[in-house]
Amino acid sequence: MSAPHPDSAADAGPDRAIIRLGSGTADPRQVVSVPGTAVPLVALDLPQGLRGAAREQVARRQLADRTGQKEGTLDLRPCLLPAAKGAAAERWTRVLTADPAWLAGLRQIQARAVLPDYLTLPAAQGVWTLSADRLTETGQEIIMARLGLEDGFSALPALLPLMLEQALRDAPPPAALLLATPLPAETEATLANMAATHAIPVARDIEGITALGLPRPKILAHGELACDLRHNPMAARARLARRVLPWRWPALALLLAAGLWSATEITATRRIAAETATLSAQTQTLVRQHFIPDGPLLDLRLQVSRALADLRKSSGTGETQSDPLELTARAAEVIAAAGAQPDTLSYRAGEGLRLGLQLADFAAADRIAADLRAAGLAVEVADLRVSDDAPGVRGEFIVTHRSGQEGRP
Repeated sequence: MSAPHPDSAADAGPDRAIIRLGSGTADPRQVVSVPGTAVPLVALDLPQGLRGAAREQVARRQLADRTGQKEGTLDLRPCLLPAAKGAAAERWTRVLTADPAWLAGLRQIQARAVLPDYLTLPAAQGVWTLSADRLTETGQEIIMARLGLEDGFSALPALLPLMLEQALRDAPPPAALLLATPLPAETEATLANMAATHAIPVARDIEGITALGLPRPKILAHGELACDLRHNPMAARARLARRVLPWRWPALALLLAAGLWSATEITATRRIAAETATLSAQTQTLVRQHFIPDGPLLDLRLQVSRALADLRKSSGTGETQSDPLELTARAAEVIAAAGAQPDTLSYRAGEGLRLGLQLADFAAADRIAADLRAAGLAVEVADLRVSDDAPGVRGEFIVTHRSGQEGRP
């Protein structure tokens, strides 16, 4: 859609117009919006003292842990809202993340900026803005949400209530909800109940927000253009570092000193590597004996999971295919009731819903598994161990519908 979002007359000029990717050729003064479902805004827990490359390295590691992907599989762009300069700009904690190849394809777009669609909504402190739209490429309906100035997301209508409830658990409720466009009737009914439960007033236009004595929501007035997906500030810093060659010599001297200091650790490192190689060989031997007698072993976890799924299916105990959204919603109700929050969440056909949870102790893991089973779900504990970087234990659970069931019992 090429029309700008509703806002004040000052924001309605051509230089503020917003066009969705794929709906036409953008004017250099326009902002191109891309599906927010492909570019989530992720909040990370980064130490305040970290700067530059060290902060980026920790951010990439945390992002890999959150998503369950290998480092480098997803690219990230720091996004600081409201925008800041100087030292404050180095204290970002939120990143836009997406597929690197897809982000590279955005660089050829000639426009004022390329932003996730939820960052193009009117925003004000304490106001949550919601708007419905339809993706140009697929025709799929989505709901865009801007949660104050710093947060936002786009999601399918079925997932919107769960994500808003999670946001309400993580932060105080907003001062008001702004429905910038009409939403599906079922979604509006759910939002009305949620707003009534939390005593949140609902407005259907910007004047309704100002009538409540709240700041006027504005479009692209809080530094959103600095989050342009075509530009990677980290890559720019890397190019600058390559140009400043004289500064490399002190760094090289420090690296040599560190190498001399670490020489005493070589023996221990080699021993650990040998033990790791032995364990890997034993694991491959067991997999050959029991699961995959022929063919290459490329991804043991994936291949063993598929072999188990085939065994279940052949024995008549396989899971029936179910709607992953419905399965996620049922599991989320149990997890939320237990006061837990997933670190990772993924769904794979033939395996089920994989949940990664950070829990207080092993007893809490047993309670979570029992609660999920009591809710009519089948639960398999895939991994349960003491957490290396946080107190408590970390568990991975594979959740599916019970055999012969589909939907709620």
